[in-house]
Amino acid sequence: MISIKTSPYTQNSSFLITSRRVISLAEMLANKFRFVHLAVLFIGRAGSWNIIPNDKLNASLQVKLDIGTVQGTLQNDSALRYTSFRGIPFASPPLAELRFRDPVPHKRWNGVLDATKFTNGCVELIHKDRLSYEVVGSEDCLYLNVFTPTNPHKINKLLPVMVWIYGGAFREGNSNTYGPEYILNGDVIVVTFNYRLGIFGFLSTDDMESPGNYGLKDQLVALKWVKDNINKFGGDPSRITVFGESAGAASIGYLLLSEKSSGLFQQAIMQSGSPLCPWALQTLPKKIAFDFGLILGITTNNSATLMTYLRQADLSKSHSAIIELNLLYIGDSLRQGNTFSPSVEPSYANAVVTKKSFEAFREGNVNKIPLIVGINSQESKFFSSIIRIAKPAFVLFDLSSNLLVRPAMNVKSSASKKIVADKIKHHYFHSGSFISGTDQEYLEFLSDDQFVRPVIKMVDLLLNFVKVYFYVFSYEGDSGKTWLNKRSNTQVRTKGVAHAEDVLYLWSGHQNLINNNDRLTSRRLVKLWTNFAKQCPSYLRHCKTCKIRSI
Repeated sequence: MISIKTSPYTQNSSFLITSRRVISLAEMLANKFRFVHLAVLFIGRAGSWNIIPNDKLNASLQVKLDIGTVQGTLQNDSALRYTSFRGIPFASPPLAELRFRDPVPHKRWNGVLDATKFTNGCVELIHKDRLSYEVVGSEDCLYLNVFTPTNPHKINKLLPVMVWIYGGAFREGNSNTYGPEYILNGDVIVVTFNYRLGIFGFLSTDDMESPGNYGLKDQLVALKWVKDNINKFGGDPSRITVFGESAGAASIGYLLLSEKSSGLFQQAIMQSGSPLCPWALQTLPKKIAFDFGLILGITTNNSATLMTYLRQADLSKSHSAIIELNLLYIGDSLRQGNTFSPSVEPSYANAVVTKKSFEAFREGNVNKIPLIVGINSQESKFFSSIIRIAKPAFVLFDLSSNLLVRPAMNVKSSASKKIVADKIKHHYFHSGSFISGTDQEYLEFLSDDQFVRPVIKMVDLLLNFVKVYFYVFSYEGDSGKTWLNKRSNTQVRTKGVAHAEDVLYLWSGHQNLINNNDRLTSRRLVKLWTNFAKQCPSYLRHCKTCKIRSI
C-alpha cells in the first residue's frame, strides 16, 4: 500500500548514541585490517567525452547549447521509444588543482559532442559483503543525462522536468544505473547527474583551505545547468521537480535550506532521507581530513600543507586510504555521522551548509515549495546482514543504558537519563534488554532512530511553512525481496519494506519486476510522482485541502 497525507505522522522514537570510550568497534576493526578485502579499481579517464566525426552527424538528434552542440540517440525500448543525451559535461573535471574545490563552469567545445554513451561515475566506496569494500570510478565525473519521451525537435509544448539525485550514504552511487523508462511513460523529461562522493565530495578542514560539501555544490551547478538549458530539450524551466532517495533526499533537504537553490526547482520529493538523519551530518570533518592525511603519510597540523599534498596524492593510494578511513570511523558513524557526509562550512560566499539544519527548519529558513516526503515501512532491513555482525556490541546499552539518550534529547541529569533509557528499551525490546532482542526488534529500533524519527521531525517542522504530503511505502513485493536477498547474500525473513526498495519501482536497471502486482505498484508509484510534477503547482493554487488520495 502507498499512502500520502498532509498531517504529520508521529510515534515514539529514540536516538542511538555510541561512545568511542565504551564501544571500541573502530579499534577492533583497525586491528583486523588484514582480514578485510581491499579491492581497488579505476574506471574511466580524464576527458572521456568525444567529438562526433562528420560522417556520423545527425542534425535531427542534435541540441545546440550555449557552450557547444550535443548529439544524442534514439532509444528503442520494448514498449517505449525515447531520445537520450548521455554524458553531457556540466562542470570542468575536478582534477589536479580543482580537486577539493568548488565546481567551476565547463569550457566551450568545438564540434558536436558525442552524447550517445554514459561517461564516468564519480569515485565511490562500494560495500560488497560484511567488511569487504572496493573503490571504483573516476574523479572526472561531472556529467549529466537528459531523457525525453520524444525527439526535442518534435515537442509541441514544454514538458515538466524531473531531476533525480541518487542516494548511497554520500559515498557511493552514480547516475548511470537509473533507467528512465518507467518515468518517461508519465510524459515528463528526466535528468540524472553525478556529484562527487566520499572524501572527494565532502572532505573538510573546517576552514577556507577546504570548506567541503563539494558534492552539494556539484548538485547546485547541475540544477543551474538544467534551469538554463532544459528548454532546448523541450523541458519547462518553470516546472522542475527535484527528487531523490536516502542521501539524495537528505541533499534535497540541504538545498531547501540554501538560498542558492532558490528558483532552481519548484517542487521536491524526498524519499527516506533528511538532513536531520544522524548519518547525514559529519561532526568531526577536520579530524577525519587529517587522519586521511596520516594514512597517506602526510604528517602535519597545517590545513594548507595538508591540502597541497592531498591535491597531489596518487589516486590509487588514495583509494586504499579511503577504505581504511571508513573502517576506522565505522564505530562512530551512528553518533557522529557517516565518515563521508556534509558538514557545517565556514561562512563564505559559496557556502551551502552554514548552520545546523534543525534550527533552520524550525525558523522556517527554507525555500517554500510543495513537498512529498516519506519513508519505507522497515528502513533498516536494508542493513540486516551488517546488523547481525554488530549485534554483540549492542550489549553495551544494557551495561550503560544512558548511552541511549542522545545529547539532542536535552535530558540533563543521570537519573532522568536512566528513566528515559529504560523507556526506550522497553518500548522496542519485549524483554527490556538488548542482549535478548530479536532481529525484528533491532530493525524497529534502528529504523526509527536512523530514519523515521528524523524524517518525521523534519515534516513536523516544515508543516509550519509549506505544504507537505507524507507517505509510508509498505508494499512488500517479490521483486524487492529478490533484490534484497541478492544484495545481502542470504534470505532476509523479517517483515517490512527495506531502505531503497522503493527505487526498484521507479527506475529500471536495478531489478526486473517479476510479477503483475509488482508492475502495478510501479505504475501507481510512477503515476503519483509524475502527476505531482505535472499538476501540483496549479492544483495548490486552486485547492484548499490539496489531498492526494491513498491507492
